[in-house]
Amino acid sequence: MKALSAFYSRILPFLPGCSEPMVDQVLIDSAIEFCENSLVLRQNLDTFYTVIGRTEYDLDAPTSQHNISRVVSVAVNGTDLSGGLAEAIRNDLPTANSIPRGFYTDRTDNTFTLRLSPPPDKKYPVIVGVVLAPAITATQLDDDLYNTWIEPIVNGALSRAMMVPDQPFTNFARAQQLMEASAQKTIKARTEGNYGFVRGSMRVRARPFA
Repeated sequence: MKALSAFYSRILPFLPGCSEPMVDQVLIDSAIEFCENSLVLRQNLDTFYTVIGRTEYDLDAPTSQHNISRVVSVAVNGTDLSGGLAEAIRNDLPTANSIPRGFYTDRTDNTFTLRLSPPPDKKYPVIVGVVLAPAITATQLDDDLYNTWIEPIVNGALSRAMMVPDQPFTNFARAQQLMEASAQKTIKARTEGNYGFVRGSMRVRARPFA
């Protein structure tokens, strides 16, 4: 993990008079957008096991520096499940216990919940693949974001700062150029499918019955 200050040498020279707290804000915002759109930070959860009749499992990010952006895959007993929209699935959920065939996710505040359908009829191994992004309160960013993807993240941060009006560094034309350059690199990152690695393991906890 890299401290946010590691990025300053790539940002502050282009933003005369900009405060470090503002740099931190635009840097984190840029890193979040990059990770959510590029999907470069992917990780499988450690295998966990279903509980008979229980459909809901809360997923925890590996550290306080991360949030789960999305669940991209779920495999139960070695078989990939079909994902769906919560609104569509909720109204047509099987009630009889069986091996789960589908899933959807909910997010409440910072709690990401995986919901399986139908309810499991026995103990099955589950592997969940997720995309991670920095938490809005992060004070560090993943090494891969610094070593491999620093350019689109820095460009995005500079663009955001230069869009702030009435500052010594305000430059709307340059901000647009940097935003476009960042977007192009983000698309390239997603297309190439270069997945980063997050230190530490993820955890899953079963949501208790009410």
